Amino acid sequence: MTFYEILNGKLRGFSKLAVLGAGSTLRADDAAGIFIVERLGKVFKPGEYENVRFYAGEIAPENFSGKIKSFNPTHLLIIDAADLGLEPGTLTEIDPVDVGGPTYCSHMLPLKVMIDYLRGETGAEVILLGIQYKDIGFDCPMTPEMRKSVDGICEALIRVIGEHFSTGN
Repeated sequence: MTFYEILNGKLRGFSKLAVLGAGSTLRADDAAGIFIVERLGKVFKPGEYENVRFYAGEIAPENFSGKIKSFNPTHLLIIDAADLGLEPGTLTEIDPVDVGGPTYCSHMLPLKVMIDYLRGETGAEVILLGIQYKDIGFDCPMTPEMRKSVDGICEALIRVIGEHFSTGN
């Protein structure tokens, strides 16, 4: 499946979309989610697209829980680098039930706790997407495999969101 097919299927019918990028910009491929939301935030500028919001959650995505709750999205897309045992750059949905405790990720609060809270408070459909990293070394550049995936995911999300608004959904 292409990035577009995955994202179009998951985001079909949203009326308010929040996209939360998680990860560390200091750790090579772990910055993928942050790079994605920052790039999309430049394409879909605040004020032009009132029903889409982007949050660069970095290593403490739970810090945006209040803003996301206030926005009250119908869909919450969380993007994070993860060790999934796949080829570097592979995008896959992760069932939040499978997200473990603090040893699963580098975030301050386990994503599952935040997801459960936001799902309960907003009723949003929560989609957690993981991108297989190759290198998360400190102060290293993003690998070519991850950069290619970041570019592809950005292109796919731009298309999905753009098509959504062009059809008047």
